[in-house]
Amino acid sequence: MPKNGHVVVDVDAHFFEPLHDFSNYLDEPWKSRFSGATRGRFIPGSTGDRWVGGRIMRNVTSYPQKDMTPEEIPSVMKHVGLDKIVLLPNKMLSFGKLSSDEIAVPLANGFIDYMLDKVVDPSEGIYTMLVAPFHDPEESVALIDRVADEKGVVALCLVTAGPEPPLGDRRYDPIYEACNDRNFPVVFHAGGSSVDSFFIRGYRKFLETHTLGFLWNNMAQIVSLVVQGVPEKYPNLDIVFQESGIFWVPLMMHRLDAEYMKRQSEAPLLTKKPSKYMQEFYYGTQPLEEPDNPEYLKQIIDMIGGPERLMYASDYPHWDYDRPSVITDMNFLSDSEQGMILGKTAERIFGI
Repeated sequence: MPKNGHVVVDVDAHFFEPLHDFSNYLDEPWKSRFSGATRGRFIPGSTGDRWVGGRIMRNVTSYPQKDMTPEEIPSVMKHVGLDKIVLLPNKMLSFGKLSSDEIAVPLANGFIDYMLDKVVDPSEGIYTMLVAPFHDPEESVALIDRVADEKGVVALCLVTAGPEPPLGDRRYDPIYEACNDRNFPVVFHAGGSSVDSFFIRGYRKFLETHTLGFLWNNMAQIVSLVVQGVPEKYPNLDIVFQESGIFWVPLMMHRLDAEYMKRQSEAPLLTKKPSKYMQEFYYGTQPLEEPDNPEYLKQIIDMIGGPERLMYASDYPHWDYDRPSVITDMNFLSDSEQGMILGKTAERIFGI
């Protein structure tokens, strides 16, 4: 596929970890509980994967999940066209469904130990993120202190589906302070598209909840983050939102600006309009909207803050993953702008 000579960094791909391997990185009683867990029932989710010629069928939503092995990763990178890949353990995307730290903390520790031991290999361009147990900010900070200096760990990941209170709340300040002091980026990864567990009952099709869930959860968290002044309190913090496309960003920028101008007293930490903070965030591109008129996409990118605010993400191997060609097909971007999105910005932000 076309790369135009650019380095391609995928900032959001997923590793389908075998539970029997992962369970070895847990202490009891969790090791025994999860070593025999039924496939796909470790943390309930809405989708698995059915492989058809190296890609997943787009018209299937309920199907068995295929475990992966670390040995597969180089072939995955070649198949998609990647030079570097940031892999998240797939089952961690359901982290928001966990109701307490009793299970979240050991799982977060076990997953990062598993990924570092079995999967991550910076010499081959294979990296991961630390998925934080936001349920316990103090334990999250301890985990940051333990692994943030590992070369293969490029950022902290917070799953946007589920946290209550939302992630701008001051209870999470210790997490942001620790990342701010370490220049450790924070990635807000969307989740929450299941028909069965969607927070509004009655939707009948995955098409409906997949359209809304990832989008709504990211919008909920970005509003909380900005209004509660997290970017003001932690000015060195690089903030990334991913896996809900990009068209929603200008909507929230201008909707929030309009509300803020009428109620500025409710956001006393802000020193500028909400849109200005959002133009300083970064956004993963997947699933990138592809309007019939490419001029619309160009305008959206300009409104967000320009190509320098975007980072290529595939979401491989999920059914709707994007190849690097979604970036190189944007003829309105210069070659250098395509290079920024494909890899240069990610290399800079993640230090890889």
